[in-house]
Amino acid sequence: MSMHRRTIRALLSLIALAAAAATADEQSPPASEWRSYCTAYLAALDGDKDASDLDVTYCVGVTKGLLSGMQVGSQLGALGFGSRLAIRYELDPDEVFQLFQQEGPATLLAICSPPAHSTKEFVRTTLEYLDRHPESASRPIAEVMYEALRDAYPCP
Repeated sequence: MSMHRRTIRALLSLIALAAAAATADEQSPPASEWRSYCTAYLAALDGDKDASDLDVTYCVGVTKGLLSGMQVGSQLGALGFGSRLAIRYELDPDEVFQLFQQEGPATLLAICSPPAHSTKEFVRTTLEYLDRHPESASRPIAEVMYEALRDAYPCP
């Protein structure tokens, strides 16, 4: 792969990460709030009949929404920035777009979780991260979840 292509690929990845983080900041609840609902969700999965349906629904909805948002946000951010680079540095827009199409959301986000992972596994991973980083409880869950998944499932 040429140095030019590697540079473009690296820039696309960096921009995708920044776009995903930027969209997450202000619009997600604090990790402590998410944690309370998702603890109830895991309890329900473990057979707790008293777990609130609303808590379970909230946890699953927020978690799936954040996961989808990270994927879409990373792709849109990378494509948008790639387009700006192509214009500013007079790069071949077709080559930039082709490189973008070769990169999946996992690579752009630097999160390479197993394909068969379920919501439950992403919730557990994020809760374990919060256990190790209690200072993150007041931060937006989108930021915390991204960090937890990036740390747990780094790409090679």
